Amino acid sequence: MHRMEQLPVVGSVLYVAAHPDDENTRLIAWLANGRKVRTGYLSITRGDGGQNLIGPELGDALGIIRTEELLAARRIDGGEQFFTRAVDFGYSRSAAESFDKWGHDAVLGDVVRVVREFRPDVIITRFPPTREAGHGHHEASAILAREAFELAADPTAFPEQLKEGLETWQPRRLFFNGSTWWKKDLADIAANDPDWLAVDVGGYDPLLGQSYTEIAGRSRSMHKSQGFGAAETRGQQWEYLHLEMGDRPKGPDFLSGIDMTWSRVKGGETVAKEVTALLANYNMRAPQQSVEALSRLVAAVDALPASSWKEFTRLRLNQLLMDVTGTVVEALAPQSQVVTGEVVDLSLNILTRSPATVTVLTKDQGEVSLGHNIPWTEKMTVQAPESPDQPYWLKHPHGNLFQVDDPRMIGMPVAPMQLQVPYALRFPGGAVVDGTVPVIHREVDRVKGELERYCEVVPPVSVFASPGVLMVKDSSAVEHIGVEAFTDLPKAEVICEHVYGWEFSPHDQDLGPMVQGDRRGAQLLVIPQADAKSTIPYMRMGVGRSGPTNLTRRVIAYDHVPERSWYTQAAFKAVPVHVEVDAKRVGYIMGAGDDVPRALEQLGVAVEMIDPGKATPQELERYDAIVTGIRAYNTNAALAAFNPALMDYVKQGGTLVVQYNTHSRDMVLPDSLIGPYPFRITRDRVTVEEAPPTFLYPGHPLLNTPNKITGADFADWVQERGLYFLGNLAPQYTPLIAWSDPGEKPMDGALVTCDYGKGRYVYTGISFFRQLPAGVPGAYRLLANLISARKGT
Repeated sequence: MHRMEQLPVVGSVLYVAAHPDDENTRLIAWLANGRKVRTGYLSITRGDGGQNLIGPELGDALGIIRTEELLAARRIDGGEQFFTRAVDFGYSRSAAESFDKWGHDAVLGDVVRVVREFRPDVIITRFPPTREAGHGHHEASAILAREAFELAADPTAFPEQLKEGLETWQPRRLFFNGSTWWKKDLADIAANDPDWLAVDVGGYDPLLGQSYTEIAGRSRSMHKSQGFGAAETRGQQWEYLHLEMGDRPKGPDFLSGIDMTWSRVKGGETVAKEVTALLANYNMRAPQQSVEALSRLVAAVDALPASSWKEFTRLRLNQLLMDVTGTVVEALAPQSQVVTGEVVDLSLNILTRSPATVTVLTKDQGEVSLGHNIPWTEKMTVQAPESPDQPYWLKHPHGNLFQVDDPRMIGMPVAPMQLQVPYALRFPGGAVVDGTVPVIHREVDRVKGELERYCEVVPPVSVFASPGVLMVKDSSAVEHIGVEAFTDLPKAEVICEHVYGWEFSPHDQDLGPMVQGDRRGAQLLVIPQADAKSTIPYMRMGVGRSGPTNLTRRVIAYDHVPERSWYTQAAFKAVPVHVEVDAKRVGYIMGAGDDVPRALEQLGVAVEMIDPGKATPQELERYDAIVTGIRAYNTNAALAAFNPALMDYVKQGGTLVVQYNTHSRDMVLPDSLIGPYPFRITRDRVTVEEAPPTFLYPGHPLLNTPNKITGADFADWVQERGLYFLGNLAPQYTPLIAWSDPGEKPMDGALVTCDYGKGRYVYTGISFFRQLPAGVPGAYRLLANLISARKGT
């Protein structure tokens, strides 16, 4: 009934912001469920440049997680999801910087495309188009929305889209969604300014049994990688909208004056009549009695001229026909993977759980009537395509803008899985539903219960290197190669390409034939020559059959989102690095998740994980240094009680290196108590990775022992210098490096140290968690210094 009540409303609202988690789920939930307008969220980026609170994935892998988290949120709050091709390259100081990296016109074209496809009556931005937005991506999202508001209606703007079949579109209004989080007196401002409108989004829907803010809390809590769990609140909740462009509403309703009925659609009067009759006669205890009314409504919609609302409404009606009859269509495979080019056996299962007469339209048997609650099954085989399933935006290497071959994909959150099975059903009254379902695999876990995943297309073999970045600090190093067979392979020969300045031995390795499920390993001796530079040698497999054999399969697997695979070309990065290390054993306390322990191991250091909930102070004595992972004081509750032991470890002569934390409500200790002396964690950061360092105390041991740190060590960094720097330092602390973004004041809180007792305490906001996995030699050299012992202890 709830979805039926959306049928009379012919209107849409598009919310625009910069990242996953920027969207206002309270407003989206209210719009989609309370006002029952078609509601979309356009996120300019996929959040690839953010941090990850639940695991080590960063960059493209994090973008996949955050895309799926947005889709999970939309499944809860009822919105639809869109993206542009812009890559989240990290914190940006201004929209100008963002446009410079993305290419303004390319991203603007994507926003215009989404507006022309979605055709919103109203656009709402989360941020203002000024520096008040803070993040440059935030500012850019508002600027792009304003420009698209006008250009989407201009036939001379991005005319290639019109040649593809899109039509121009002019939204009526654009609003800025202000927040009392930023302006505490916004309610008073709105009460005295006619361009501000207040809307209560805290209403209750008796059909759903929830308030819109309860729905919003569950929706927002899907942003788990960002630690954005939210309360499911009840009661009056106000949102504030400022008119930025378009005509002023007549009255307090921001949609007033916009025709939201079927009268706006040519021929829509018949549709409106059928919708009214459907709602008036619906029986919740016998929903199948509405099938013929739905069929009449389908006929009325099918008779309309082509339009986006016709297409969208037809899809809604298809689902309603399935729902009121309790009809389920699924394609089941006995396995969760099928190799490119191979055939998979599957069954198409259709079940209707109501007395309504539903028939299957088959090619071989004609129309087959379904029995009441009796499954109908058709066995079939499907051949997999020649390329694996993967995120469409990661098909090609990219810079700050994803490369998408098919422009029709731009804006889509994900592409459908390649294995799809078509079906056709006829319902009482004559309505026919033509659809496809993805092939799925289902199994039962003794703890989690029934688990369902897509049957995905995979390559014949995956070849991967560990570590992905090999730091060669001696005359040679060993790279470990792994091979996983997804089908039987007549042979498995690992081949590494030749690269000038490097020797890889052996170049070819024959692992023999492999059967499906086999995993085998090999070792590659990597020897740099005198003039060796950082390089990326590519690998491939000779397997005696067709299909891609030069890919590394990577898997995203978390309980709150569907499992997803993605692929990169099989390769590793070999980096010569001249580094001295005097620490032998390091303890590591994991935080939100990072790959720093692997980097320490590449320095030749033995790394042991410390559980602060179980470790004893005496056990710390065996470590030359202890390092805490990123956001450890935000995520590891046991550190609250264990921190005194760490301070005592330093006092007795140990070295403690604390990586960045955030000043937020989830801190297990006040930031003034994290170190031996007070400080405050700020939001200061330096986002330009080329920003030159200023050494404030060039003679300090951490800049000289065992490695002499120079400006050259800060070359070839990625994304940023650091984030969440310290401020309000107690006088015992010594800041060692100052940086600044262009036009900004220098910041000296990125690397701070003090002597405490016989030992040394170090706090660093330097983004080692990004630089080390990227193979930045200078980051390794600096880290080696930070874990060194204080001389004289």
